[in-house]
Amino acid sequence: MQTSTPPAPRRPPPSAARGLAASGSARRRAWGIGLLAALALLLAAPAAGRAQGCDEALLARMQRVYQAIKTFQGEFRQEDREPGGPVLQAQGRIAYRKPGQMRWAYDPPNEQLLVTDGKTVWLHDPILENVTVQPLKDLTEGTPLKFLLGAGNLAADFTCRATTLPPAQDGLTYLELVAKTPIPTLAFIQLGVRPASARLESFRMVDTQGGQRTVRLLNLRTDLPLPASDFTFQVTDDMEVITK
Repeated sequence: MQTSTPPAPRRPPPSAARGLAASGSARRRAWGIGLLAALALLLAAPAAGRAQGCDEALLARMQRVYQAIKTFQGEFRQEDREPGGPVLQAQGRIAYRKPGQMRWAYDPPNEQLLVTDGKTVWLHDPILENVTVQPLKDLTEGTPLKFLLGAGNLAADFTCRATTLPPAQDGLTYLELVAKTPIPTLAFIQLGVRPASARLESFRMVDTQGGQRTVRLLNLRTDLPLPASDFTFQVTDDMEVITK
């Protein structure tokens, strides 16, 4: 997706093989779009099917915990690894409210804000001074995100299996999930669960090219009264608007 070149940025934007592109050689990483689908996977994954090597009891407990959550708010740390490439890191704040309302706010130097009200997605890049606007359904069609909007059923779509990629040694129990019907570019996901509480604290998406995106959820507070204004975005006159 092409955007205009930013006027004299004070610092070079982070490079990326994927994401929003500025005209010419400058590129900005679309941190938030990938996480939108990732959040849908981590919330829906406990409905996965059974398979040998999976901790089914923990999976069932995690399902009960997350089915009961209506909202949550906290922080996240993200790490992206591409085969043979540099490790890219980012962090920020996250908020979620059912059904399908999300807010990912990335801290400097990777400032971006992704917001969806359940119908529209806004991705604001303050360095490029633009906002990308598109219908949420365009991102959800054929993906597990439909589950959060009440239009999908994941119960028969995923299988939990023994881990094929060594998980982190961090005290969490990792569950590996693979789609029965392939999802474009996604090989599998791993969910890091705290055994005592059955709370999800980490997830890793592995793509078909071997790239990995790992996100750790920190200081989560659940079932808070989050206002609707947190899940909408006001476009101002000084922003370039890119529609899809």
